[in-house]
Amino acid sequence: MKLVGKLMIFFIICNSHTISASNQDWWKHTTVYEIFVWSFKDSNGDGIGDIKGITTKLDYFVELGIETLWLCPFFVSPMVDFGYDVSNYYDVDPRLGTLKDFDELVAEATKKGLKIMVDFVLNHSSDEHPWFLQSVERIEPYTDFYIWKDAKGYDKNGTPIPPNNWLSENGKSAWKWNAKRKQFYYSIFSVHQVDFNLRNAYLKNEILNIIKFWFDKGVYAARLDATGHYFEDAQFRDEEHPEWVKNATMNSRYFADSHHEYNFNQWESYQFVHDIRDFIDSHYNTKLEKRILIVECYTDWNHTMMYYGTDTYKIAHFPFNFNLIFTTHSLSPKTMDILIKSWTERVPEHGVANWQIGNHDYKRSITNLNPECMDVMIMMVMTLPGVACIYYGQEIGMTDSRVRPDQIHDFIGRDPARAPMQWDDSMNAGFSSNIEPWLPVNPNYYHVNVADEKKQEKTRYKLFKSLSNLRQTATLKYGDFTSYLVSKWVYAYVRSTMSPNDPRFIVIINFGSEEEMVHLPTGIPNLPTYLKVMAASLNAGYSPG
Repeated sequence: MKLVGKLMIFFIICNSHTISASNQDWWKHTTVYEIFVWSFKDSNGDGIGDIKGITTKLDYFVELGIETLWLCPFFVSPMVDFGYDVSNYYDVDPRLGTLKDFDELVAEATKKGLKIMVDFVLNHSSDEHPWFLQSVERIEPYTDFYIWKDAKGYDKNGTPIPPNNWLSENGKSAWKWNAKRKQFYYSIFSVHQVDFNLRNAYLKNEILNIIKFWFDKGVYAARLDATGHYFEDAQFRDEEHPEWVKNATMNSRYFADSHHEYNFNQWESYQFVHDIRDFIDSHYNTKLEKRILIVECYTDWNHTMMYYGTDTYKIAHFPFNFNLIFTTHSLSPKTMDILIKSWTERVPEHGVANWQIGNHDYKRSITNLNPECMDVMIMMVMTLPGVACIYYGQEIGMTDSRVRPDQIHDFIGRDPARAPMQWDDSMNAGFSSNIEPWLPVNPNYYHVNVADEKKQEKTRYKLFKSLSNLRQTATLKYGDFTSYLVSKWVYAYVRSTMSPNDPRFIVIINFGSEEEMVHLPTGIPNLPTYLKVMAASLNAGYSPG
């Protein structure tokens, strides 16, 4: 078999049949589609995407084979961090719609067999949240809803000194002085995103009420943001930063390069997530259906895997897997195999693996890689065991847009990956009737858009759709995973079940830059005499059939 092109993949099987899943195990093999609400579809012509816009596109998800819709935060917010700074957890930001719009979205999605996942920001709130404003005034019960500390002292100019040397994500001190309360408050992100004191019992009850409010509306999954930052050392001890960090100017200190024994990955964070899981299991999970809890934490593998918990102390249903987000076109089969097995071989029996190659925080994967690599990565996400996570527009190969300095909204430069969805080749790619949408549409929308890719014979949209259909087979839902290093640059894996009635799937990838001839039976045992190509990347040189 000749493997052509920079990167390419074959998807080969003998026969297939689909199966239906119960409401109990839907989450173990669902396809999650992340929607940055501001950029998906504008229904009222104001240039901003909204909840109603998502409702108008529900048939698109059904057609595409998507099952779970992950909505980035849509709560009331000053939008310093586009919804990740919440000022009201019980309502929809008026720029994005109303509670009635959300209820209609859930109702219509349910009719079509789609499940809604909500992004909960529970590490911090906006400094405009009424809880924080009342905490500043020391009004009970809000006095200790946030982390307040006295100054360590005062310098010769009378400036208050922070209580310790903890750093924020932007490399500056994580402490902000509040002149009215005459104390420092703790803020790991922007100074406008104030960290909660999650040890406060009244606050914890309020958080469970927030989750109950949205789950009572029919939400099926919760994604918890930034869980590694939930708790800090109760004694507020200084970190042992490297010497260069200690001696550097404040602006050049970076969170990732400093030590975090006391303000990251505290065991109490895992306990708090466990308590939320226990609340969801107790109130919403029955023998007939399952609601789930997912966590986001950018940390090492060991701390990530801890979020699964144990058979007797379950924490999240699964933590997001970011191993594939930072891959490049120079990745070798051996390294890829390590990245995959680091998850598949360590996930506990009660959990499930998951895969994603992009989200709202990073450059689009096709921008980091190249179009050919993108096909390969999408096919891997859709054929590896477990949950597949897709960022809006990946199914058609959207790339980062160009955003001029005068068009920037995000303070850390994530705008290009959040550009409007490209629906067709009309004005603003069919995203909005407003002549100036909130972010510029990518200029390539005239040929990279849903409508055109539906019409053409061989496109990324049609490739994705075929993969979605194949994900409904028993093999891709429940099958085992076995990998093979066929050659230095050719990688393969087999998905199979014990049932003779289920197909066997063979995925073959050329990670090299040259054509390569391989003899599959030499590297992969027990192959049938005849194989059928079911899906192939656009540059594969082989067509389905």
